[in-house]
Amino acid sequence: MRETITQVSNNLTERWTNFPKKTKIQIGVGTGAIVVAVVAAVVIFSKPETAILYQNLDMEAISQIDEVLDANNITYELIDGRTIQVNEEDLNNAKIVLTRENVPRGDYTFYDAITNSMSTTEAEKRTKLIYLKQVDLENILMGMEGIESATVQLNVPEEKNSFLASKMESSASVVLTLHRQISNNQIEGIARLLSNAVDNLKLENITILDSDSNVLFSGDDFGELTASDQQSLKSNAEKDIVNKLTTLLSPIYDEVAISPNLILDFDYFEQTKEEYTTPSVDLQNGLVDEETRQNYEATNIQDGFAPGLDPNVEDVPEYVAGNELSGNYEGGTSEIKYKHNKTLSSEVKNIGTIDYANSSVAINLSKFKIYDETIMENMLADGQTWAQFKLDNEASNILEVDQATIDAIKMGAGLENVAVIAYEVPVFIDKEPFNLETEDVIPYLLLLALGAIIVVVMIKFKKPVEEIETAEEFEFEDLLPVAMPDEEEEDTLQDIELKEVIETKEKIDKFIDEKPEAVAGLLRNWLEEDWGD
Repeated sequence: MRETITQVSNNLTERWTNFPKKTKIQIGVGTGAIVVAVVAAVVIFSKPETAILYQNLDMEAISQIDEVLDANNITYELIDGRTIQVNEEDLNNAKIVLTRENVPRGDYTFYDAITNSMSTTEAEKRTKLIYLKQVDLENILMGMEGIESATVQLNVPEEKNSFLASKMESSASVVLTLHRQISNNQIEGIARLLSNAVDNLKLENITILDSDSNVLFSGDDFGELTASDQQSLKSNAEKDIVNKLTTLLSPIYDEVAISPNLILDFDYFEQTKEEYTTPSVDLQNGLVDEETRQNYEATNIQDGFAPGLDPNVEDVPEYVAGNELSGNYEGGTSEIKYKHNKTLSSEVKNIGTIDYANSSVAINLSKFKIYDETIMENMLADGQTWAQFKLDNEASNILEVDQATIDAIKMGAGLENVAVIAYEVPVFIDKEPFNLETEDVIPYLLLLALGAIIVVVMIKFKKPVEEIETAEEFEFEDLLPVAMPDEEEEDTLQDIELKEVIETKEKIDKFIDEKPEAVAGLLRNWLEEDWGD
């Protein structure tokens, strides 16, 4: 195997040496072009993805970041003179390194807040800490996805004493510059973040705007369903109905169009009810829990003056009256306490409840009937063209929807007001004409060019061997003398053969030394014959 490889290598080297300079240049240029194309493709497809590390930086901050990243062997790229981006795989490492080195130092830090002089008052110290809180919140918000920049203003009342401080409330105003629209849940999350980060800051005291002065969050309306919230709630409920019915009908029909009209009740209703009932149907007043009875009697018989009058000492008119005064009185009281069954109930109606009785849904169903020109061309009537066939069959036909499907729709949507209509829609598939676009030809041209280069190279390597004219044609048999046994020699047969081999080897060596070109031509002929076989 090694001898074969060596022989082939020597042959290729010799052929390359025999090539003219022009051919060598052509082969070199072609090989170089292929290598360059392969290298360019590898570089393009293996280029790492990049991510933005910082943007909107000033030159001082850029120089600080450059120093730290270079010290930690992190490759970066400066774009538009203000934005730094790094390889995505190095993003987290770069953030950690810059945070450890407190870079960029242009931001207000905790060290700046606590660095005070002898003349710094308590009010100034407090203002610096509040400003630090604003800067921290701005940095947190700018780190969130979808937010380009943020401005935070805090109004924190001065704490003169602990009692007043607990009664006074803080407020916050935020302006956001957005890359894209953010959801209501994200906005509410930002408001809750601010509320938890600032002392005595309630959600109703937070206002969030975007850079176009649109109100994203207002604490005054928090917890109440605004018009947009009501519309969003209705839209979500209708989407849920559409998804359910689409899942139900898609396996049966090719196209499903659903138009729900849900009526949602947003009225607020709260009712508290207290009911009393008798423990038993046989009792009207309930069970006796406590009963108190009291009876009394009074009797009065006396001679003398009329009851209730003082004696008259002067002459007074006389009236006819009895000689005896008597009185008798009887009475009693009764107090009974009954026990009843007492029921307390409180009812609060859920806001945004779907009124299924008044809601409705309309559904348009379509089933495709496929007409393939490839299949139909042999089935057309005599003299009828494909275009005429399409005109004759382009109308949609109404299909009957069975009651089982309608009942399934009602059960799936929970609605009674359901309207369903179905059509059979013709779909015509034309035979695709053979169009060869330029974009389709380019890959084949490239393959053809590459194949041509390979063929040219192979032809060059298969260049016919130049015949070398020699004074006389030598054959291998001519080099080997015919050893005729000498009857007169008395040597043994073995000695004769050894002598012949030695003499033959000496003649071959002499021939190679005297005429190496003839030997090379002979070897080339042998190799050509071997390759041809």
